Amino acid sequence: MSEYFPDKFTPPERTVIGEAAALLALLGDRSMSVGQLYVEHRQSSGSSTYDAFAAALTFLYGAGVLDYQGQIVRAS
Repeated sequence: MSEYFPDKFTPPERTVIGEAAALLALLGDRSMSVGQLYVEHRQSSGSSTYDAFAAALTFLYGAGVLDYQGQIVRAS
């Protein structure tokens, strides 16, 4: 999964942007640990890898969409 944006050959759910959107949908208004977020994401998206999860989480944090304090992630 090296694609950031979907294209003709890459569906949205297999891109960093698609993974990030799925994480934001799961997170919503809640705060949770990274491990808990990964477990819930893995249950809802069985084909996702940890690398894709980490890339999407890094993208969201770098974009300023997520806050991380005391091992807890929340949408800002």
